Amino acid sequence: MGTTTSVSDDTLRSLCEMPGPTTSVYLRLEPRPQREDDARLRWRALARRLTELGTDDETIAVLARCVDEALPGTGTLAAFAADGELRHSTILPGGRDADIGIHAPLPHLAPLLEWRQEHPARVLAVVDRSGADLEAYPRGDTEPVRRTVTGPDDEIERNAPGGMSQGRFQRRAQDSWEHNAAHAAEALIGAVSRVSARLVLLAGDVRALQLLTKHLPDGIRRQVSVRHVSGGRTPDGSTRIRQEQIESETHHAAEEQTRELLLRFAEERSPRGRAVEGVHSTLGALAEGRVETLVLVDDPGDPRTAWFGPAASDVSDRRPGPSLAGGPVIRGPLADVAVRSAVLSGADVRVLRPGAVDAPGHGIGALCRSV
Repeated sequence: MGTTTSVSDDTLRSLCEMPGPTTSVYLRLEPRPQREDDARLRWRALARRLTELGTDDETIAVLARCVDEALPGTGTLAAFAADGELRHSTILPGGRDADIGIHAPLPHLAPLLEWRQEHPARVLAVVDRSGADLEAYPRGDTEPVRRTVTGPDDEIERNAPGGMSQGRFQRRAQDSWEHNAAHAAEALIGAVSRVSARLVLLAGDVRALQLLTKHLPDGIRRQVSVRHVSGGRTPDGSTRIRQEQIESETHHAAEEQTRELLLRFAEERSPRGRAVEGVHSTLGALAEGRVETLVLVDDPGDPRTAWFGPAASDVSDRRPGPSLAGGPVIRGPLADVAVRSAVLSGADVRVLRPGAVDAPGHGIGALCRSV
């Protein structure tokens, strides 16, 4: 397994479309070899429980090999298997504190989605007066698309002989800074657009940053959160500090996006609003294809179930009726059924922890699309 992580829309869709039942495992890894035995003991306990829940021996074996390959390591192993075949595995940096093992008709994707929302699409720009180094991260990805931008003008130093020509040299240098900043801003705008970033992290020369920011259109400034971190393009020993700042700012940006969504949800709670909450209303909106964002509290101990069929719209909290005709209908955990419908219909999903303030009633709700 590589050290990079990507939780893409295609990955989620593929997991939702694969036939079940599926065994889903989230195992906290131990980075130190001397503590590897602790993780193996926890895996064995999970394996015993999964066997009791109905996971077959071949699937347990393939998951055990996956655990062997991941240890020792850091983060959380997320693995999904069925019928003796590993369907997907990845290591989530950070990840969860508690281990999870579930055998059910559908994959348990809520922890994977929660990790992805904590890694929003973002762009890092480290600039100086000659250009910029850009790193664009799609949502749920730890491997950036990198680009180095070199401005069209290379006369960037104001140092020049004295005398009457001094002012001319200074103006020429300032013009070069301006042109290079405009070129870097254009590339930054393109990177933001390509990954649909809502977070831009800026570092580097103070004057270059001022000029770059001046060339960002108002639309970009309204759409994204712009935050500053330390360091410049020239290696200066600040890489570790900057990385810590990037992780902190990314975490804060993700929390801010959740707060903004819950504020919108609260504002739309009205008879004419776009918010629905509760099991029946939310599944009804999913069945009608109206959901823009599903809002869900992730509680692995939630005993509630719902029905689902082959299509994304085949969801119901009641026994199947005419709306679920056309294929096999199965009962599965409520959260997994709702997530599958949202993913397959192209809706976003926002996962909340139990006890989250302003969570929708009964732990499930949705913001619907405008008609």
